[in-house]
Formats: sequence, C-alpha cells, structure tokens
Amino acid sequence: METFEELLRSMEAAYRAQSGHEAEDVSDTGLRLRVLAGELYRLWAKLQWLRREAFPQTATGDRLDLHGEQRGIIRKEAAHAVGTITFSRYLPMSFDLVIPQGTVCATSGEEPVEYETMEETVLTAGEVSVDAPARAVLGGRAGNCASGRITVLTAVPAGINYCVNREAFTGGADPEYDEAYRARILAAYAQPDNGTNAAYYKEIALAQPGVTSAQVVPRGGGDGTVNIYLWGEGAAPGEEVVEAVKAAFEKRRELGITVDVMAASARKVNVGILFKVPAGADYAAAEALVQQAIRDLFAKKQVGDPVYLTEYSRAALDAVPAIQMQFSSGVRDAPAADAVMPVIGNLVTGEIT
Repeated sequence: METFEELLRSMEAAYRAQSGHEAEDVSDTGLRLRVLAGELYRLWAKLQWLRREAFPQTATGDRLDLHGEQRGIIRKEAAHAVGTITFSRYLPMSFDLVIPQGTVCATSGEEPVEYETMEETVLTAGEVSVDAPARAVLGGRAGNCASGRITVLTAVPAGINYCVNREAFTGGADPEYDEAYRARILAAYAQPDNGTNAAYYKEIALAQPGVTSAQVVPRGGGDGTVNIYLWGEGAAPGEEVVEAVKAAFEKRRELGITVDVMAASARKVNVGILFKVPAGADYAAAEALVQQAIRDLFAKKQVGDPVYLTEYSRAALDAVPAIQMQFSSGVRDAPAADAVMPVIGNLVTGEIT
C-alpha cells in the first residue's frame, strides 16, 4: 500500500510532466494536490481494509464472526470454572442453616476471584460442614484455581465460620480468540458437514465452551453408534463440560444413532534431543528455542494424533540451524490411538560435544 507521501510525490511528478512547472507547496495547486492525495490515501486504506475483512483467512473481530455465521460456526464464549466449596462451622447447630443459591466466596490476595454457589444447600442440624456446587462468577481461565485457595467469606449467611475448596476448580476458558475461531471456520470450508459425517459431529463438540479438541470415531461402540472423545484447556474436560456436549448431541444427533461422549485420556510422551549448533552460536539461546518449538508442536496436537520423530526434527531444525542432531535412547514414535491425547512429558535437551 502506497503511503500519503508516495501518492503526493507521484501526483506532483505527473503535474510537472504535464505542465512543465513545479507545484509549490503553498500555491493553490500544491494545496489542492495535498488534499486530493489525502483523500486518495484514505480511500486506498479503506479498500485495503475491505479486502482484508472480506475473507475468513484474514478477517478479524466482528467481521470474522460474520464469516463464521455464514457457515453456522459461532465463536465460543468464556466458560466458567466449576467445583465444590465446603462451608463449615466450629460447632454444630440445633437447626438447619440454609445457604442460598448465589452465595459468594473468594480467593485471597491482591486480585481476588469470586465464586458463587449454583444451588441452595442446607447445613443440617448436628453437622459442621456441607459441600455446595459452585462456579466462578466471571467466565475465563482466571477462574481455574488449585485446592485450598477459596477461603474468603464474602456474602454468606450468619452462622458459617469458614469455607474452602478441597479440590481444584477447573473448566474455565477464555472466549475463543481469532486464530482458534478462524481455524474452525476454515475447517468447515475444507470439510463441510452434511448432517451425518464426522465433520458434523466434530463441529458440534468443538462449539461447546471448554472443548479445544474432539475426536469422532464412527461405530466406536458398534453399528449405529458414534463415540466422541473430548479434550479441554490443557487437560481432560470436567464432567460439566462432558454433560453439556451430551445435551447438545441429544438435540442434534441423527435418528437411530447413539452418541457416546467421553473425556479423552492423556498420554505423556517423553522427548530427549541432543543437538549441536555452528561454532560461535549461542547454545543456551538455541536450546530455549528448541524447547519452545517442541512445546508448540504438542500444543497443536489433537485427540487421536500420532507424534513422530520426524516431527521433532522438523520443529527443532525450523527453530535453530543445528548441524547435528540425535535422540536420546528410549525416544520412539507415539502411534495414533483413539481416545488418547498426546501431551508432552519430560523434555530433555542437551548439547552434542
């Protein structure tokens, strides 16, 4: 795209060639040329924007949403982390204590995250604690937290002395960012669903918040069945996500077809690479690049994918100009397997001396 100055210089050169005179900056002609060059530049910029937003390969934001809607692909909203909060007293009471739905607790620290109960819960007479299902008030990955982090009583009934989450809160996911959303849209163009094929079932699963990868196995349980294996944000999705996907399939599955939805299991793959860089190259910097390249390789894997040694080599050589490379003993290809998500285990790199 030409800049404003390039357009102006081109117009001044054309004026000089046609008239035989210079267009002085302070002259009426010079001012007109500058105004016209500015308007042409604005028009050219708008045309470039329109060209970029007209195709799903380059569109962004709301315009990308419009492309997705044309294919029936909707951007995933943020998912709320879910778990259980235990409300407790020091001593039992002689009557039931109701903990209303929407009771709020929070994590401690400078940036607390709030959680609310999802249903009314009763601490019965004679008991000192009760578990209540809860979720993060705001959707997003920030709601995921380790066990023992939710300890602040924000708005709870009188009579509750303390609270804690004995298990981690999981399932929180940020709204689908442009590149992940774009990949789903382009996949829909490359393999359109027809209401019966694997692409149809896969898109339904991927449309659910908290699902980042899905494998479709036709006849996984015999004739008339389809098995769906799910993966979430760096881990197997929680029960709530699995149930949400099941509910989506109950509404949209084919007649006479049984759809079984399950979380995929992780298979840790250990990677050991030794390599040598050219003389004078910074090995420490190269090692960091190789490790990141291997992590990026695994980040792109889908449920059921294999991992081959040649992929490690390609990723490492794309990252650094290694002149020699070998794998540690025991490093092997990880063949494809249904219901299995390959995740990186121990990653060891070293220098060939």
